[in-house]
Amino acid sequence: MADYTPEELKGLQEKSLEMAVYFVDFCKKHDLLCYFCGGGAIGALRHQGFIPWDDDLDFFMPRKDYERLVRLWRKEADTKKYVLMKSNRRYVDRNLFLTIRDRRTTLIKPYQKDLNLCHGVALDVLPLDGYPDSKWARKKQVAWALI
Repeated sequence: MADYTPEELKGLQEKSLEMAVYFVDFCKKHDLLCYFCGGGAIGALRHQGFIPWDDDLDFFMPRKDYERLVRLWRKEADTKKYVLMKSNRRYVDRNLFLTIRDRRTTLIKPYQKDLNLCHGVALDVLPLDGYPDSKWARKKQVAWALI
């Protein structure tokens, strides 16, 4: 986490909350399951809001819904405000998950400062994959995850 003034951190948290409300509403409208994870979940329970020093929000989403989100976002979301970014063979943003970024803001992550991408405030959306019953299928899944 970067060093922010109290005012900067409060503004960042407010923007993250605004984005989260839009994201959750979008998911509800399209019957996509999502829920807080990480610091957002801890903050909601322990602090009834953000962890006082936390600067972002993260969501989990089952893989099936995660893949649907990617397809739906480009057609249905307000892409003038929010862009969905996901690495693929032609585009790498150095994340192993997708991010939704606010086009109207700037927050450059140190590990992305040399990339030509939207550097807006981001929500992280991490896919949840099931764990196969078969020992062989589990080994294969772990091997692919490492790749």
